Amino acid sequence: MLLLCALAVLSILACNFSPAHAQEYEDTQTFRASAILPKAILSGPDYRVDDTVTSDGYLNTYLVRSRFGDFTVVSTALLYTRIAEIKAMAAMEQVSSTSQFGSGLAGKGAQTIQGAVSLVTAPVDTLGGAVSGVGKMFSRAKESLAESSPSKYEDGRFKKLIGYSQTKRDYAKQFGVDPYSTNAALQERLDKLASAGFAGSITGTALQALIPGGAGLAVGAVSGSAVLGAVDVSVAPEDLRRQNREALAKAGVNADLAELFIDNEIFTPTQETIVTQALAAMDRTQNKDAFAKFLVRTGDQDLALFRQRMSQMYAGYDRTVAGLTGFVALGRFVGATKANGTLVLAFPLDYLAWTSATAAVATAIGDQARQLRTPGVELWLTGKVSPRARKEIQRLGWKINESSSQKLLGIGS
Repeated sequence: MLLLCALAVLSILACNFSPAHAQEYEDTQTFRASAILPKAILSGPDYRVDDTVTSDGYLNTYLVRSRFGDFTVVSTALLYTRIAEIKAMAAMEQVSSTSQFGSGLAGKGAQTIQGAVSLVTAPVDTLGGAVSGVGKMFSRAKESLAESSPSKYEDGRFKKLIGYSQTKRDYAKQFGVDPYSTNAALQERLDKLASAGFAGSITGTALQALIPGGAGLAVGAVSGSAVLGAVDVSVAPEDLRRQNREALAKAGVNADLAELFIDNEIFTPTQETIVTQALAAMDRTQNKDAFAKFLVRTGDQDLALFRQRMSQMYAGYDRTVAGLTGFVALGRFVGATKANGTLVLAFPLDYLAWTSATAAVATAIGDQARQLRTPGVELWLTGKVSPRARKEIQRLGWKINESSSQKLLGIGS
């Protein structure tokens, strides 16, 4: 588990514990989905969550079986997103079967895009050899147009030029899904539908009338847990980057750190924007550079989602609990302080067990808290802590706040 690897960076500190004590650490846990998830989430017309759930002591791993394939999902947060995407794929399937999106039109979509590419890249050949001044201009532009996009999340310049990319983003917005989702099954269906819709000149607004139940049906009861937040996914990724760069500068983030974060393509444009919005919302919080450095070190998608949600938790705390005065670096992690000096730790974890890595991290953070002369430490989790972890953390004198999703994130899980 990648998150476990990140936590284990500090586990060298655990060498001070005796082998007998080490045997008392908790390991992999097993739960029943029916015991930890709302009944409405366990199954739907197109999926069911396998009842066996494993945890590595930090995040839960679920198996979702659907008619679109089986999905192994790490974290409850991602589970809600995948369920929303399954609902969206079902709605896409229904739209595809309508007369406006017949099989002939779907096939025409790819031909239309390829034809448009040929028109742009080889206008002389396409137009029967008629060479005008404008035609020569397009011909000379052939090589520059063929350059790859600056971001892996942007379509090639041909698709952008003819408007296909915008159609795909508009469609994703109507279905309530992220056009940059790592869900390959969703991407395949979204691409097919957008290709057909582009060929038939069916705009995102026109699509809305074709979606069963109207726009947003795909997300349904789990809308609050989808990762879209307040991001307008129809906005081009290059525009989101520009807006985020400006927002981070206004929020007081060092320009070089902001650029490193924006250039880190582990974060999707949607995740990058959500993090930016969270930092910008904490207008009284100082030393956002500490959080930016924390973001720059992100090396995989599990951690990107983890750190995105962490930024949202801190913003939620600042908004609903107490104002945060500033961020503070804590080794490989980052905390925040409030006016009375209390150290606030926000961790979007499903189930925190007392592992050797957890013990090492808690010990190290506890030592730093004493050096900072904080009057106390508050630990906020989206999930639960094990009985053993509760006992050990309370022994450190920390205050534990479990199941904080509703309070800090405004969602139920």
